[in-house]
Amino acid sequence: MEASGISDGRGQPGVTLLVVRPHPDDESSATGGLLAYYHARGVRTGVVICTGGEEGEIHDPTLDAVADRPRLRAIRERELRHACTLLGVAELRMLGYRDSGMPGTPANQHPDAFIQADPSEAAGRLVRIIRVLRPRVIVTEPPGGGYAHPDHIRCHQVSLEAFHAAGDARAYPAAGPAGPAAKLYAIAQIDDGQWETLRPAFQAAGFDVGRRQRSRKRARGAGPETATVALDVRPYSAIQRQALLAHRTQIPPDSFWGRLPTELYRRAFATAYCLRLHPPVVPGEYEQDLFEGLPV
Repeated sequence: MEASGISDGRGQPGVTLLVVRPHPDDESSATGGLLAYYHARGVRTGVVICTGGEEGEIHDPTLDAVADRPRLRAIRERELRHACTLLGVAELRMLGYRDSGMPGTPANQHPDAFIQADPSEAAGRLVRIIRVLRPRVIVTEPPGGGYAHPDHIRCHQVSLEAFHAAGDARAYPAAGPAGPAAKLYAIAQIDDGQWETLRPAFQAAGFDVGRRQRSRKRARGAGPETATVALDVRPYSAIQRQALLAHRTQIPPDSFWGRLPTELYRRAFATAYCLRLHPPVVPGEYEQDLFEGLPV
């Protein structure tokens, strides 16, 4: 099994699976179980985070929401590194942009915001990382970002361009020798009915998930048939939650994520769904694993 320490990039970097997400804590939410799943199987994993998360909230009671905000980027990177260590991530890279904030907020206009970046320049940064780390599989945001946050939308766009450009020697020649990844997946936002099934258990535990469930259905797409891969990540739910709670500025211990009983958490977040974007999926196609069909 690979060591869980995070490389500083000065050794011999290289990963088999690369996850590209917009903000610190995103790696632990929708992809935390997936990262822990593959680390447990000896797969060397990497994470790219596009922004510093400067527009996030500060829930950590040991911090001052006003006085500590100027250093939130550094604080969140420290939380991110801790979370990645818990998830067994071997290589962590920051793309270097500023959090764009929610749609329609002043942060959208900051000159360093991810949404203000030249798309080709941003893709070039990611191409350089891909060519250095040489992943076989990349996982990123779904088309449209999954919801209307500018950074999630831009993360998908940049990841798609960089995936195709990384193997093209004519594209971004200054980013190093061309080296393509074999597959690109998006997080598949699936309403699999599990939360509805668990509604009585949520209520018995004192959690009213009525509004949460309705918003979840609005945010999620069609049924499980739209996912190419469905991974059972239940054995890694404790690690995933521990990594998520490492983001103390964003996820207070008394939050829903922290208070949900262990078995209920395990059942609620049992499956990680991914949709293959490249090579294109044949209707009805299903894979047992992200690496299915690739040479061992």
